[in-house]
Amino acid sequence: MKKVISILFLIFSFNSQAMSPNEMYVIIGAIKYYNESCSGLNLAGVQRMNKGLKRYKMDKTPIHILEQHPLAISGYKTASQYGCQGTKIEAQKAGFGMYVN
Repeated sequence: MKKVISILFLIFSFNSQAMSPNEMYVIIGAIKYYNESCSGLNLAGVQRMNKGLKRYKMDKTPIHILEQHPLAISGYKTASQYGCQGTKIEAQKAGFGMYVN
């Protein structure tokens, strides 16, 4: 499970142009968890996610619709298994910690 979260954060830390729509759904699921259960993302993290959403024309789709995608739900469940502290630790290991409050 730790590998899954690490890969998630590594994918997100690369240039958003290299991400696939499915990877964006996984990130949306994890971000939903952070925003509901933790402090959420900082402004830079939100901007980075929005840049990726815009690239795949997902920015015009309401977030609550995107969050219903099976991969977003899977990303949410994976993040919830780690809890706030666990996801922050994994984010630090993957070099993504600057985006998590």
